[in-house]
Amino acid sequence: MLNRIDLKGFKKVQDEYRKDRSKCKKTLEVKGRWKLDVQYGPQFEIKLATERAGIITVQTDETIILGGGGTAVHPVHYCMVGFCGCFSAAFAKWAAMADIELKKLDIRIIADIDLTTGFGIEDGIDAVNDYKLEIYIESDASEDELNKVLEYTKKRCFCMYCITTPIEPKIEMIIETPEEEIEDAVFICPNCFKYTMVFLDDNTQKCSNCNTIGYFTRPPESEESSKK
Repeated sequence: MLNRIDLKGFKKVQDEYRKDRSKCKKTLEVKGRWKLDVQYGPQFEIKLATERAGIITVQTDETIILGGGGTAVHPVHYCMVGFCGCFSAAFAKWAAMADIELKKLDIRIIADIDLTTGFGIEDGIDAVNDYKLEIYIESDASEDELNKVLEYTKKRCFCMYCITTPIEPKIEMIIETPEEEIEDAVFICPNCFKYTMVFLDDNTQKCSNCNTIGYFTRPPESEESSKK
């Protein structure tokens, strides 16, 4: 263990992934909810699973000038914190891999922002004009050695890649229908537009008025459920 990096564990996984590059491919996913059931407090909430600390709830709120309540950390601050955490982890790791001990590693981000577009005043105005990362280090290593670690970090830090590489997300809006409305829709004939669709003995649908075949099928009951 060096710089709080489990070198033995990391090197073991590194060797394993080097032999099978397909293991390097991962899919990340998070899902949260805008809290519409309350009038005060954090506006957004998400529950994240950790490997050893269980489920952690993360909440965000817009600042007051942006229409929020200022009751939780702003999402942009989480972006900045994520970048700091990811970059510092990468720096500590590649320093450790170079057998460099760090006595101090602090990171500071300063961002100059422009809210013109965010306020809907004029579109197309750059939201960020300047973004600066400062790293404060204490170590017995030379400046050249630390600069090499910095270059490795800039190339290998995931968040550094995200913040310096144009990545346009594919956005898909899914309009959900309340369950009770879905249940009603199951029985509406697509031809008659009446509640005339019925399930037959084979669990398929047919309109009792015009004999149109339905789109839906009902899953057959299992033996266990049919006994109840």
